[in-house]
Amino acid sequence: MRHATFSTLSRAHSGRAQGFTLLEALVVLGLLGILVALAAPTLSGVRERHQLQAQAEGFLDSLVLARSEALRRQQRVTLCAKASDSACDAQGPWQQGWLVFADANDNALLDPGEVLIEVHAPVPTAMRLTVSNTVRAYFSYGAEGRSATLNGAFMAGTWSFCRPGSDAGWQVVSNALGKPRLQKYSPQDCP
Repeated sequence: MRHATFSTLSRAHSGRAQGFTLLEALVVLGLLGILVALAAPTLSGVRERHQLQAQAEGFLDSLVLARSEALRRQQRVTLCAKASDSACDAQGPWQQGWLVFADANDNALLDPGEVLIEVHAPVPTAMRLTVSNTVRAYFSYGAEGRSATLNGAFMAGTWSFCRPGSDAGWQVVSNALGKPRLQKYSPQDCP
């Protein structure tokens, strides 16, 4: 008889499905939605900081590329602010992107027949790119891999990437030998 009672109980429980009710599932989904909504602003800030860092790293990569190409080609390689995909802008708004090219005639302008090595897209409008006056129009590496102006003097500069309203930014700094590095900085004002 005990056996019969046990089998009766197991049949009674086996007819009922195990799991959550619709109401329980809705409560869990509601709580999950609230947690995601609370985390979203934090995640967008992280995404914006990573985008800013990626832009600065992209510029650093262009400097490294220009330096290595100057050494490989044994000729001047120049970066300039982009007016179009085939022309430099002497006024130097680097915000609109930049070009890297083999500067065969040493004039810091992309001329017909010169090899275009890289075209970089504009910096997103939510970000700002400002440069020191020493590198407003161009930055060049000579055949020995050192940065140099058109008359042969050393060249150093700073490119600052920031986002208005943010307290953190990135700078690409090139020293007098032309060796670039990436560093964090705290912008006082991001134009």
